Amino acid sequence: MNKINTLSIDIETYSDVDLSRSGVYRYAESKNSELLLFSYSVNDGPVKLVDTANGEKIPSEIIEAILSDDVKKWAFNASFERVFLSYYLKRNYPQLFKGYGDEADTTHSYLNPSSWYCTLTWAAYLGLPMSLKGVGAILKLEEQKLEEGKDLIKYFCTPCAPTKTNGGRTRNLPHHNKEKWDMFSAYNIRDVEVEKAVQKRLSAYPVPPSVWDEYHMSEVINDRGIEIDLTLVKNAIALDEKVHNSLLLESSSLTLLDNPNSVTQLKGWLKERGIEVDTLGKKDAKLLMEATDSEEVKKVLSLRLQMAKSSIRKYDAMLNAVCSDNRARGMFFFYGANRTGRYSGRIIQLQNLPRNELEDIATVRELVKGGNTEALTLLYDDIPSLLSQLIRTAFIPKKGYKFYVADFSAIEARVIAHIAGEKWREELFAKGGDIYCQSASQMFHVPVEKHGINAHLRQKGKIAELACIAEGSLVLTSSGLVPIEKVTKDMLVWDGETWVHHDGVIPKGEREVITYDGLSATPDHLVWIEGKKEPVQFGIAASTGAKLLKSGDGVNTIMLNSSNTKRCIYQNKLSTIKRFKAKVYDIQNAGPHHRFTVSNCLVHNCGYGGSVGALKAMGALDMGLKEEELAPLVKSWREANPNIVKLWWDTDRAVKEVISNKTTALANGLVFSYKGGMLMIKLPSGRSLMYVRPRLEENEHGTFSVTYEGIGEQKKWERLESYGPKFVENIVQAISRDILLNAIRNLQNEYICAHVHDELIIECKEDVSLDEICNRMATPPSWMPDILLRSDGFITEFYKKD
Repeated sequence: MNKINTLSIDIETYSDVDLSRSGVYRYAESKNSELLLFSYSVNDGPVKLVDTANGEKIPSEIIEAILSDDVKKWAFNASFERVFLSYYLKRNYPQLFKGYGDEADTTHSYLNPSSWYCTLTWAAYLGLPMSLKGVGAILKLEEQKLEEGKDLIKYFCTPCAPTKTNGGRTRNLPHHNKEKWDMFSAYNIRDVEVEKAVQKRLSAYPVPPSVWDEYHMSEVINDRGIEIDLTLVKNAIALDEKVHNSLLLESSSLTLLDNPNSVTQLKGWLKERGIEVDTLGKKDAKLLMEATDSEEVKKVLSLRLQMAKSSIRKYDAMLNAVCSDNRARGMFFFYGANRTGRYSGRIIQLQNLPRNELEDIATVRELVKGGNTEALTLLYDDIPSLLSQLIRTAFIPKKGYKFYVADFSAIEARVIAHIAGEKWREELFAKGGDIYCQSASQMFHVPVEKHGINAHLRQKGKIAELACIAEGSLVLTSSGLVPIEKVTKDMLVWDGETWVHHDGVIPKGEREVITYDGLSATPDHLVWIEGKKEPVQFGIAASTGAKLLKSGDGVNTIMLNSSNTKRCIYQNKLSTIKRFKAKVYDIQNAGPHHRFTVSNCLVHNCGYGGSVGALKAMGALDMGLKEEELAPLVKSWREANPNIVKLWWDTDRAVKEVISNKTTALANGLVFSYKGGMLMIKLPSGRSLMYVRPRLEENEHGTFSVTYEGIGEQKKWERLESYGPKFVENIVQAISRDILLNAIRNLQNEYICAHVHDELIIECKEDVSLDEICNRMATPPSWMPDILLRSDGFITEFYKKD
């Protein structure tokens, strides 16, 4: 055989572990996991099949090629093949297998990712669907993924239920259905053929070497994993079960129902008290509690809500994912957000963890870990909430190490200021000043102090800067309740009347927020209150005890009592105001009314671009501004931020120019070009944002806007519309992502075991300097050496929010 330079691989496997719940590491680690089929192509040659389930052996030269770091291995979602084959080779070829990493690292059980390449990542880089079937369809390949694969995988790759018909077996083997097995073999071969065809078609748009380096670094972090405190996890689950049973017993004694957790039984109990409801989800129960005057009903519904706490599922997810060395792996999906390249989470979803606000969190943690139920129930009323706040603390460093947690400060705000050349904002970040005061000062050309000279102008600077909602706040979407930072453009949001489209989520850095009546937002965010036709500032509503207007459950109304009348639901009592710092976000351009539902309250969205309409949507008139002031205010903001405004429209013009003329254009250090049906925006890092089959089309306003093909709101491939500010949003998010990857590169010799948004979690010996870690993290990349970055951090014995 000639020298092997590349291998294209696809495998079919069996395990008694649920892959979707546990991830490939736990799946492959199972002693019952088995390699069934191995198809491969050497140097782009014909595909060959090895039927390992029927005793065939993988050729020795192919085993050597898999183990060699000099041979490129290709697969669609290559991490699955690499991790599963790591376990397979360790079991079957222990004398040949060699992991990577030093003795103190936890990556030594896996094949070195440095020679593995992923066609899925390639598709994501180009903004294509992230499934082999989807990519093949969009590229209109002659070779398409076989449709029957899903049923065959279910038949051969997962346990089956024992029945009389199948003789009581718990697994289907090849001899149980030879016809299906032959089809499965053909399916395996076809997948390699399709993957090869995808590579060939995409060869004109190669992934930059720097992105492959990032992919390899990401795989190292996934291999390393993060340790789980199983004692804490198991005791938290046990405590939750004990509390749940206690709540169930209390509810049963109040209602005299056999099972008060039964929706049918509880609906009947409520009907006897004159309350008719169609559903009893969390939102419905909360609405009923606020609407009813019956203390008995409130108590029963309160017990139901406590029993329904879902955050305990994170502990279950940890048990599902944890490997034999107590570490959870594979938590991060590289290029999970195609095009911008940001990460998304898997399995435990570290990007979506409840915040911890307990002041004595270490003490509470020890009580739960020690199983001290008596002390906990004596000291705390809401055990489910407490357990929710402890979820982060279940992640611990390995013995002899501590977590060094470091994150960027206002990274996206710094990026847009830098690429736009808005120097006064960069200087403000350097000094740690008040963005509202400085914005107003720039707009009105006078000094503005929060509690001093020209303080009245700060409000006008504030509305121009746009308000935001705290991380983790639940937005009512067509996909259910979703934390605001996880809302995607394909999810419709509820505006109090109907489901509406929006233009996506904008991260706004970290700011002080307040919590009132269940809503956590910046004090300047606009909310609706009872008795007002226009929204007011959240801080004003909270300080005056105003009743926040609840938006309903996505049906707009709820049936109450026996009168068959339908009405909006309002809060019945005041809430305590809490203050804390949090990462904040907003949703832009949500429907014609510019509003959406978060924490069951109607709030204003932000309008991107700083127009008069955006200021109205923010409630500028209700703030005391007059209609005739708005246009001058917009003008003042744009005059104060001319470079950001210029960036929007320079980007818009550049995109339209390259699409119209199939040419190349430059703007703000970015290169815009058109090639073979792709709009490309080359970023300072060297990688590009890719937009498929762009064109200019007349929009509803009679002007021309850019459209391109992508995944739309219904998760279908369709044409999407965009314009300058939206492209800038993608650019800013992408550059911020590149800066995070630069930080990972700067710290790759440390034991990075996790990252959450713009935060790194590193296992370090205590002799390592935290300042040094933060300085290395904030070292500007060579491709943007002048950007002002800042990283802050802390040292802890368990993961938490400082």
